[in-house]
Amino acid sequence: MRLSTNSMYQKNLNSILNTNNKWQKSGLHLATGKKILSPSDDPMGASQALILKQAQSRNDQFQAARESADKSLSRQDTILKEANTVIQSIQETLVYAGNETLNDENRQDLANKLQGLKDQLLSLANAKDTNGNYLFAGNKNDTPPFVVDESGKVNYVGGTTPINIFIDDTREVSLSFTGLQAFMTGANITQPDGTPAESDIFASLDYAIAALNIELDSNDEKAIEQFRDGLSKASAGIDNSFDNISTLRAAGGTVLAEVERLSALGKTLDIDFQTQISEIEDVDWYDAISDYVMLQANLQAAQYTFMNMQNMSLFQMK
Repeated sequence: MRLSTNSMYQKNLNSILNTNNKWQKSGLHLATGKKILSPSDDPMGASQALILKQAQSRNDQFQAARESADKSLSRQDTILKEANTVIQSIQETLVYAGNETLNDENRQDLANKLQGLKDQLLSLANAKDTNGNYLFAGNKNDTPPFVVDESGKVNYVGGTTPINIFIDDTREVSLSFTGLQAFMTGANITQPDGTPAESDIFASLDYAIAALNIELDSNDEKAIEQFRDGLSKASAGIDNSFDNISTLRAAGGTVLAEVERLSALGKTLDIDFQTQISEIEDVDWYDAISDYVMLQANLQAAQYTFMNMQNMSLFQMK
């Protein structure tokens, strides 16, 4: 069998190039810490890693949703807690206002105090979440849900549908209650005559303020009766609203606890995903370093052999 100079030269050159490519790729494994640089390196492993990464990405999306829900529900609970604190002040004021030995000036002072408490409630009802959206506005969260008309009446103009998000594959929760649910829908409480109590907390306050503005110093029996009826209706409505907000806080707290539990599980799941992906993709450092050193030695040997063969007569023939 005859060997030409060109064929031997090309064969050795190809050997050097192939070994160099393998050595450089081995270097990339070391540099990146990954044993799968392309699907061809390990088709089965690459496929498994892709499936795990997709599952991890979905878990990350749920974790982001849970974080958003946690912030919104925590903010909601803080606002509703403050609202109940204001309502307790209103209840105490109404009890004191029922003392008919007070004069008209005293009652006017109490009416002014209730107006201030009403303004506080309105501010809480128009509170924003951590993203700057109106918390109790439902699906119309870019504008204040409660507005005051020329007569001083508070009206709800927010959305009637709460904003919901999925915090797990099959679990959907509301980020917050609507203003109707929180401030204008009461518990099952009735007035002494058996009629439903007022469920609109702002309307209840208006009844109380109107009653306290009635002049009673003239001992007008009709005026006194109106005063008593107004305070009674207001008190029942305020108690109704307090119980409603307390019920909503309990419901929101239950959801918040569920979100926190799922968040903890999501963090554990993310670690599991990362561990499995690492087992598939990450290099075995001992093997990777050994391969790198071995290929480097092979390359040096091939280069040395090639240089020596250039001195053989076959390479010197013309």
